Amino acid sequence: MGTIDQTGYRLSCAKCNTEELALVLDKGSGWGGSHWQSGASFSGFETSWTGGAAQEPKLISATCEHCRFAAKVVSGYGVI
Repeated sequence: MGTIDQTGYRLSCAKCNTEELALVLDKGSGWGGSHWQSGASFSGFETSWTGGAAQEPKLISATCEHCRFAAKVVSGYGVI
């Protein structure tokens, strides 16, 4: 089972200039179908996700853990 797709999430905080990039991977194969991770882990941001498994996860909210400011989110397929 390999990675068949991925979505990149770049989170940044305008208040303290913290920035992180993480990938959400879709593992699977032509035989076994899709199995998305439930979300990505960030060390400097608190995040909330929906989806996973057969459904691509979506980021619901992201907050900077340092200053509690709402994160700017940029996402896209592949590495952004």
